[in-house]
Amino acid sequence: MAQRDETNRLVPGRPATEKPKITREMRANAKANPNSWLYVIDEAFDPNGRVPSWAVVGAYPVNGAGQIVEDFHPNDRYRPSPKALGFPEPANNLERLLQLVRTRHRPAEDVPPVVLDSTLFVYAMSPVQRTVIGFHNTDGRVLVPAYTSKALVPKEWPHARAVLGRDMVELLAGHAVAINPHDIVTAVVPAEHLERALTDER
Repeated sequence: MAQRDETNRLVPGRPATEKPKITREMRANAKANPNSWLYVIDEAFDPNGRVPSWAVVGAYPVNGAGQIVEDFHPNDRYRPSPKALGFPEPANNLERLLQLVRTRHRPAEDVPPVVLDSTLFVYAMSPVQRTVIGFHNTDGRVLVPAYTSKALVPKEWPHARAVLGRDMVELLAGHAVAINPHDIVTAVVPAEHLERALTDER
């Protein structure tokens, strides 16, 4: 499950390192398939559908009597899903995609087009402000913070205004967008990637 580190920053949990619990359904499956392997699938995937090799947690051997041998073989290519890591339920498409990118279930290249069609909350000095404001990062870069929901906006901000991602691109002046910089899953999207995504739509 999600926890906080020494700086009080939210961090995702890790899947349990112990062998997966053997259920009644797993025992019934093993009974019907003696002399085989019982594969444990990440909970985010339908075991009856298409399951990529990296979504397999590991496998138990099944003996000739159809009994599970409790000698679990973990899959070293396994990529835990956001659900397996205890990430919170995403509130929108962008949050869902960021979680999948973080867990290597989707490529980072998928992010810019989704940002364009997402509502983001940006820093504002007043409710009528129509520009965006950036802040220096620890490495000296100017980043424009933007949050995927108003609930994530820092309480110390004077105001936050909602803006559609595509409407923000021309206001960035070449600076990258830092999405949810204080949440479990963050992303820095360069302005040129958003500009390219806009161009690709035409």
